[in-house]
Amino acid sequence: MTTADARRSWARFGSSPRSHAIAVLPADAYGTDTWLAARRSMVGASEMAAVIGMSPYASPFSLWWSKQEGWETERTQAMAIGHVLEPVIANLFLADRPDLLICRATGSLWRHPDVDWIGCSPDYLAVTWDVEPDPDDLVTPGWCHVEPVECKSDEGGRGWGAPGTGEVPPHHRVQVIQQCAVFGAPRGHLVRLAGKRLSAYVVEMDDAARDDWAGWVDVGRAFMATLETGVAPEVDGHKATTAALETLHPAVVDDTDALVADDIAAEYERLDDLAKATKAELDAVKNVLRDRLDTARYGLVASTGRRFVDHRQFKRREHYVPASPVDALYRVRPRGPRHAKPDDEED
Repeated sequence: MTTADARRSWARFGSSPRSHAIAVLPADAYGTDTWLAARRSMVGASEMAAVIGMSPYASPFSLWWSKQEGWETERTQAMAIGHVLEPVIANLFLADRPDLLICRATGSLWRHPDVDWIGCSPDYLAVTWDVEPDPDDLVTPGWCHVEPVECKSDEGGRGWGAPGTGEVPPHHRVQVIQQCAVFGAPRGHLVRLAGKRLSAYVVEMDDAARDDWAGWVDVGRAFMATLETGVAPEVDGHKATTAALETLHPAVVDDTDALVADDIAAEYERLDDLAKATKAELDAVKNVLRDRLDTARYGLVASTGRRFVDHRQFKRREHYVPASPVDALYRVRPRGPRHAKPDDEED
């Protein structure tokens, strides 16, 4: 914590927070070559989801090569906007949670005290009571600890439950649990700003979370070992793996051949034929649905009344192809009562 934050902590709690996290680099090192080099030798909180195969943004294969070759994720405009919005989200969260003291960490990279290749870089830290002071005891102070706070903006997609719960997308849960493990925190906070709506979630470091994290550490340890042996993880179907392979093999040389094992060739041909046949069948049943739906927005299963298809019509904006009307069908997957949305709210 900064000196100012330490003073605020003493004024509020009568002590500075306790944590067993070890600062690897100071706050001003964030984004520098030194910071990037240090992260290459560690598995960060956001990277652990990739290691265990739960990240929508990276795969074990793409992460392995990024660490081996020093590749860095290209910073998009959305990422830049999200970084700028972090203080805004944190201040809005603080307004809703005056019981917490929100502060920036004095380190840009932290590691676990016992597992030196496990690291994290939380957006903020929340200081809160560990032991509430006895109002009749004027001698013994209260104790406090830190809890990680992650700020997300415009994070769409599935996996978000009711605010106040721990129902968050799996890769975000992995990130917060690892941060809790590094700091020895009993819980972490994930704050989401979607449009004009702020939603806060609490991920508890309970027995289930600790068991999960222990298993992730085992997988991560094996991953780190492959960096030493130089044996990359197996190729999978993740889009990040595709991007990594395109980077590794950027050009095709005309009039050249490569031998491919019989089983791989046969599997490719079988699945290619199956995909084409399935697409033709799917296109046919979609047209049957369009005929049955007529002007209806949703399709219901006759026997149960359950929605199973969402019929939308819109005009595709002009980018690389001319603007054109689109008639699209989207599968409606079952949701629990807490995930139900109003009829006028789309995914």
